[in-house]
Amino acid sequence: MKLISRYRVAILLSLLGWGCLAIYAYKGTYVDDNGVLMESFGFIPLFWLFQLLALVSLIYTAVKHRK
Repeated sequence: MKLISRYRVAILLSLLGWGCLAIYAYKGTYVDDNGVLMESFGFIPLFWLFQLLALVSLIYTAVKHRK
C-alpha cells in the first residue's frame, strides 16, 4: 500500500487547517467607522482543531500500520 494513501486523512485535515489559516490571513483585520475591530476570528480555532485531528489521525494510522 502506498505511504500517502495510508496517511491521506491526516494530510487532508492538515491542508484544511492551513487553508483556514490562509483565509484568516487573506481577509485581514480592520477597524470599522464605529471603532469596532472586524476580524474572522473563527478561523484560528478551526485551524487548531484541524491540526489536532490530523495529529490524532496520524498517530492512529502509524500505530495501526506499525510493522
